[in-house]
Amino acid sequence: MLFYLNDEERTEIIPVIQKTFASIGWRERDLENIIAKNMPRLIPQNQLLVLFQEKPFQEAADIYALDKKGDLYIFELKRWQGHEENILQVLRYGQIYGQYSYEQLQEMLRKYEKTSDLDLAEKHYEYFEEAIPHKLNKTDFNRQQHFVVITNGIDLDTRNAIKYWQDKGLLIDSIIYWVYEIGGQYTFEFDRYNPEREVIIEEEGRNYIVNTNLTWSKTDYRDMLDNHKAAAYGSRRHGIKNLKKGDAVFLYHKGVGVIAYGKVLGKYKSKYHEDKNEEEYYVDLKFDWVINPDKEPNEAVKAWQINKELSAQYAFRLTTFSIPKRMANVIRKLAKTK
Repeated sequence: MLFYLNDEERTEIIPVIQKTFASIGWRERDLENIIAKNMPRLIPQNQLLVLFQEKPFQEAADIYALDKKGDLYIFELKRWQGHEENILQVLRYGQIYGQYSYEQLQEMLRKYEKTSDLDLAEKHYEYFEEAIPHKLNKTDFNRQQHFVVITNGIDLDTRNAIKYWQDKGLLIDSIIYWVYEIGGQYTFEFDRYNPEREVIIEEEGRNYIVNTNLTWSKTDYRDMLDNHKAAAYGSRRHGIKNLKKGDAVFLYHKGVGVIAYGKVLGKYKSKYHEDKNEEEYYVDLKFDWVINPDKEPNEAVKAWQINKELSAQYAFRLTTFSIPKRMANVIRKLAKTK
């Protein structure tokens, strides 16, 4: 529950009226897109790779995802209050898709990514390479299924049904979200889902990792370093819009580590690359320090060093993501020892 604070009568709190997606005219598909497109922000540190979103008129759950072990996560979303039949629905999907082979899962991802020759095991390793020692075998995928029901509020019958199935050993969870109208603007509150049950103590700050896009381009990192900027491209460009003046940005170079640190100088900008047939969003940076990843890769702050210092398993595969203040401080500290 969210409350207004009464600044005059400081013992009084006034509840903010809750809304539903249905009541504000949004569709269930809108909620699904919010979850799928913002999965890295709603689930800590890259713990799930989105595999597929349902297609209209197809018997399927709303979102499918894989964890680092290759387990299949099946998400069923509802824009109104949850009911126990939602559980039966998601279990039905588990019965169908829990039998899918590696090749069938790969075909789902190919359709989602719109890439006909994509290799699932390779994509999975690329996404989780900081958290797993090697590429998974085909037989490692879809050994277990996890069920997640996402609803706006949840009734007693649903809670009791989920608890019943959990007690029977079924891997099922529920997530609740809330929609509020505050000052004429709609807000979205979401219980961050944490498949690995890690304790998250720190709130995200104004500190960001931006990937140098080495997977897709061998030259973009040079453009960022030479022109003092952080950039993202194509469908991944939108994360740059979150960066504001004064934010701290660390550039991460795949296989090397953190190679630059600086502060954002202003609002994001955009330009279109005709040769790449894609748009770029970028912010100008004032660098405090820069490392040449080609000539001095050992001077970079390595991912394993950061994780060792934090006793964590952070992944660095996202294009742009916010990090806790403590992590930012650790990177700066490690950089000083280089």
